[in-house]
Amino acid sequence: MFPPGILGSRADILIDIVMLSFIVILPVLVISWRLARVKKNYALHRKIQITLGVSLGIVVAIFEYDLSQSGGIFELTKGGEYEGTAILNWTIWVHTAFAVLAAIIWAGLIVVSMFKFENPPRPNDFSSWHRIFGRAGMITMIGAGVTAPPLYYFGFMA
Repeated sequence: MFPPGILGSRADILIDIVMLSFIVILPVLVISWRLARVKKNYALHRKIQITLGVSLGIVVAIFEYDLSQSGGIFELTKGGEYEGTAILNWTIWVHTAFAVLAAIIWAGLIVVSMFKFENPPRPNDFSSWHRIFGRAGMITMIGAGVTAPPLYYFGFMA
């Protein structure tokens, strides 16, 4: 559906963009975490999280549309050396699990936090829950980021 990618693989441009986005997303998440945890700059942390959440929401919606129009991830990875193998299938399922959990936790935390924290935000009774779910969101997003390159390799490069 989308034009060929820019990374020289069988992936389309959108899959390449999603893959490259992890190079930006993960460091920005760490920076945002440090802004809140170390620098106590909660307002900038909030702006970064909302901006990332909305941006990724749009990209993921377009990505899901691409997948649905292309027949799904297993259809897109056809023709590769690892097509139908346990390693590719396992990588797809593990990455998908991390990505879905990260999206649910992150979106939920952003929405709830917008109601639980004042503007500008400052610590309150919800802060301990925010930290717990924030860590869970970061761990699952790191999991999605770490499993993306092997998925990309097994699915689109090999």
